[in-house]
Amino acid sequence: MKHILWKTLACSLAYLGVAVACLIQWNGPNPWLRVDWFAAGYFALRLVGSLHSIVSSLGVFRSRSLRQEWWALNSDPAGPRWVMLLMALDLVVFLDYGHWRLVPWLAQPGLQMIGLALYFAVTVGQIWTDAYLARYFKQDGTPVVPMNHGPYRFVRHPRYAAAIVGKAAMALIFASAFGWLLFIAWSLLLLNKIAVEEKHLRALFGPQYESYARTTAKVIPRIH
Repeated sequence: MKHILWKTLACSLAYLGVAVACLIQWNGPNPWLRVDWFAAGYFALRLVGSLHSIVSSLGVFRSRSLRQEWWALNSDPAGPRWVMLLMALDLVVFLDYGHWRLVPWLAQPGLQMIGLALYFAVTVGQIWTDAYLARYFKQDGTPVVPMNHGPYRFVRHPRYAAAIVGKAAMALIFASAFGWLLFIAWSLLLLNKIAVEEKHLRALFGPQYESYARTTAKVIPRIH
């Protein structure tokens, strides 16, 4: 399983490298001008989140079935292809910030600071969720439904909730109209993934999950 983790790490680092390259003004007098504190803060937080997710999964990838459950491959096998497509389109946001700046009035430091603060909260939430999931998947025997513990006390899908907020934060940080269009696309994709996984969890855990779902929101605490 270690080769899978090394491959995941290499892909994560390569993607971040390409994203940074999209910001560099290669022929300009100051090539690193657009790799500012906002962009650097975003990439630093994203790197920390990615590394923690990979480290958290070390004890989980001991079997193929657990790996599929961790990545929701058994409930939504087509999901990763759409995720990869939208991740590729995310690079347009970095190109816009680094070169095009098609909607320049979006670049307001106050809004970018709000976006960076949101992304910091998202990173903390994802780290908390990954740490909880790692403990959950390491249990011996048949684990119980992850209800009313850790981040799952507040919403049924905390990682997807964090990812949706993270895309809004990205649009703010990089001041991009493309970012907001992709926020809508990511939200639709992740809400669909939630619907697919809900069916899987209801089939897997039955009335126990139904009881949990009646008392816990999907993505927004106490609302939805």
